[in-house]
Amino acid sequence: MTADPQTKSARLISVLCLAVLACIWTAGLWPFRAPDNAVRWLKSEDGVRFEKHAAIVSAKTLRANQATGRDGVSLEIWLQPAELKGAILAFDSSPDPRSPFVLRQSGAQLTLQRYLVDGQQRVSHSLFRIENVFQSRKRVFLTITSNHNGVRCYVNGVLAKESSDPGITKRELSGRLVVGNSTWDDRWIGVLAGLAIYDRQLDNSEVKMHYDIWTRGQGTSLAGDTSLAALYTFGDRQGNVVRNMVDPTTPLIIPAKCFVLHKSFLRSIANDFRNMRDASNRWSILRSVSINVLGFLPVGLVLIAFFTSVKPIRRPALVVILLGFLLSFSVEVLQWFLPNRDSGMNDLFTNTGGTALGVLVYRWPPAFRIWTKLNLAISSAEVHPNSLLQSAAAEK
Repeated sequence: MTADPQTKSARLISVLCLAVLACIWTAGLWPFRAPDNAVRWLKSEDGVRFEKHAAIVSAKTLRANQATGRDGVSLEIWLQPAELKGAILAFDSSPDPRSPFVLRQSGAQLTLQRYLVDGQQRVSHSLFRIENVFQSRKRVFLTITSNHNGVRCYVNGVLAKESSDPGITKRELSGRLVVGNSTWDDRWIGVLAGLAIYDRQLDNSEVKMHYDIWTRGQGTSLAGDTSLAALYTFGDRQGNVVRNMVDPTTPLIIPAKCFVLHKSFLRSIANDFRNMRDASNRWSILRSVSINVLGFLPVGLVLIAFFTSVKPIRRPALVVILLGFLLSFSVEVLQWFLPNRDSGMNDLFTNTGGTALGVLVYRWPPAFRIWTKLNLAISSAEVHPNSLLQSAAAEK
């Protein structure tokens, strides 16, 4: 016996509900496990390549030598970006792991972000930006030097910009070091061929000389400098350890699986909006909001259809929005266990907003008429298997 159109419609809506829920769970949690750490050694030269979901971390806490009496600090980095965004390196020295000392690429711009506390214990997030530093797939040698007078950034041995911000302290370049990512998930894609940390400020002539040394592939010759706290030339070319040429107790480790040093649970919305000051972050956040809203719109649409025409209940709109919230909350909680996923309050609220938008679309008369016509057309197009047999018999 052929089912009536109303029964067919109910079945169709039920199937759509299951399909939409399955899509949400898959999109939110795929691949349901921690992916491999995508760090690859270069084959023909020193260096490592960071691909999607990749990071390296120091084996233990790096501690600055406060007793040297030297003034200032310096960082040298020899790298080649493949994409124009992401954290090149970060130290988890600040009290807030979501606001580390971090060098970040934002398009062609280099950003140095710091966590500063003044004498009155007021916190500020200092940003030192240098324009026109990066070009995709072109190597660049960066030198950051600092003393009590401020911060300088050199690009390929040439001074690019100075800042009068408070000098970088040795404490800021301590703690766990993450390379190719931040202390939270902010992956960078590209090649890193050298990293050095000094407990003094390099002068202009030294910056130029070191640029020549690194670009000739002779970074190991710097190991005799007693002011070096760390020197990584990435010349091992195999294994899961990057040796520190001046301190064998603090190598960098390449974990087998993707990881996040300080995974956040339901990250605050305020943190996202603070990151919107960065142009590339702003676009990324707006794109994420749009995807979250549009991705959960079908949830509201099919669930309100189910609870109004298949299993009618009181206050279906309120129930559907609550279910959208609970669905999103469950996904965000489970994402905390996946290092390649980010659990945030922003996603929770935008997903719930998308569910509410789906309810509004269903109740909008023009959209409701289109939904009804499509539902009727699909339900009417179904053919019972017995009718196919009867048609075949009649033809014979």
